[in-house]
Amino acid sequence: MTKRILLATDGSESSRRALREAAAFARNGDMIRVIHTVEDPVNLLTTAFGKLIDLEQVRRDMQREGEEHLARAVLYLREEGFDAQAHLLDLRTTGETVPEAMTREACEWGADIIIVGTHGRSGVRRVMLGSVAEQILRSAEVPVMLVAGEARPHSPLRSGGHYERILVALDDSETSRRAFEYSLSLARTHGASLRIVHVLDLPGPFPEGFDPTPLLNAVRTVGEQALTWATQRLRDAGVPGDVEMREIQPVGEGVADQIIAAGKEVDADVIVLGTHGRRGFRRFTLGSVAEDTARHAGRPVLLLPAHAPAA
Repeated sequence: MTKRILLATDGSESSRRALREAAAFARNGDMIRVIHTVEDPVNLLTTAFGKLIDLEQVRRDMQREGEEHLARAVLYLREEGFDAQAHLLDLRTTGETVPEAMTREACEWGADIIIVGTHGRSGVRRVMLGSVAEQILRSAEVPVMLVAGEARPHSPLRSGGHYERILVALDDSETSRRAFEYSLSLARTHGASLRIVHVLDLPGPFPEGFDPTPLLNAVRTVGEQALTWATQRLRDAGVPGDVEMREIQPVGEGVADQIIAAGKEVDADVIVLGTHGRRGFRRFTLGSVAEDTARHAGRPVLLLPAHAPAA
């Protein structure tokens, strides 16, 4: 099925890597809309400093720079054989923030996924994972792929590039299962193998004299059930892959560390996560596991918000 891919660009290194990732993610027939947001320079400069410069000239320069970024991105994508178009979003005319404009654009255009660099620039400010990208994730109604500036570059379609190894983190939550279904569909589309990892976040420490064995066994049983379900889904779908259970203790590394380690071990092309699943007895929240994974994975991380479609 044809997908609509919304790609944010600003000329930064992470943005360029996101561009290459969009070309690797897309298949023949997919449409890619490249957007660039131009913020109001009045909002970027202090009142005192703003009196010393020509704000309208700054705005025109920002628009021209944005148009150049868009032109280069569209040219690259069209050379790769994709239906690409550009759209400049002027926030002074819309009165929106960068995340608001991007999510509205995704909704109005009917995007199936948003791809964005996590450490690019928005206007003259840094787009940090904890600000713009996180706000996009919180309001987006479609999956969001985050590509960090240090993420390894991908070979696009013209160079034979595609996903060969996909890793998905699975727990017993509905959101996590929907992320699994998305990764299963992605694996079929790319002819990729799928590694499913379940991380046991064991509770503890326990008070002296308390026997945690029944509780720990129950946690492991839940993980085994999730992996058994995933194994059967792999067989039914005819997708090659395997499952893995990893374990962490109350003190030491966290769930994100185990997911990142698993991604490195299998050399995953992309890691897929749901943003509001559960990990053990604690929340698998955007601000913890998903954000930590996206920051340090060294590869693209595709996140499914709780309300995003599974495929």
